Amino acid sequence: MRFARSCLAGFFFSAFALGSLVLGFLLFPALALSGNDPAARRRMRRLVRVTYRLFVWAARATGLFRVEMSRADRECLASLKGHVIVANHISLIDIIILIAHLGDSTAIAKAAAAHNPFYSRIVQTAFLVNDNPETVLGEAGKILAEGVNLIVFPEGTRMSPGAADRRLRRGAAQIAIAANVPILPIVISCDPPVLGKGQPWHDVGARTITYTLAVGEKIAAQPASVRSHAAASELTARIGRSLFGG
Repeated sequence: MRFARSCLAGFFFSAFALGSLVLGFLLFPALALSGNDPAARRRMRRLVRVTYRLFVWAARATGLFRVEMSRADRECLASLKGHVIVANHISLIDIIILIAHLGDSTAIAKAAAAHNPFYSRIVQTAFLVNDNPETVLGEAGKILAEGVNLIVFPEGTRMSPGAADRRLRRGAAQIAIAANVPILPIVISCDPPVLGKGQPWHDVGARTITYTLAVGEKIAAQPASVRSHAAASELTARIGRSLFGG
């Protein structure tokens, strides 16, 4: 059973990589012919979202993994606009799952992802690359003003649920304060734990993986100086309590 599931995972990740190449190097350039304006970028994000939804649907249909959440949470995510969304980062496909269940959304991506041979075009076009904090802050404010949701993982990288040293970055708080938009925390859990940091991609267990999303209470970000470390630190602490308790 484990071997069969590892083969299934291999097929899914190979198909995802190939699909990313098609999106980034064939479909995105075609969409950009009309110009690199907000409407063109919106169409690109929609194409990414549809692709990710297909990935999640196919995974459920084949028994690789499924995503569970309450009906109220599902409706909340589908109707959300112009929010900073923060979530714990436990597996390789967290971003795929989140975007698949949201409306028009993007995410903060690591600079290294912009150089991945398979995903570079998608990351550079449909995501915000975290290569310059000041630039990201300005671009984040623009897309949030357009009603686009912005996903941020405050941990910065994948971490196990029981990690002892969990230092959250202030980026999500700084963006929310500067744009004066609310923050929505989402807690992600995975049973059995797979695709975590240091875990091989082919180790997907002997049964269907269950991802569970739990939407928390919105956190208001009061307008303040973007450079107010105290305000950002206090808001980051509230984000941490919403995601990890304590």
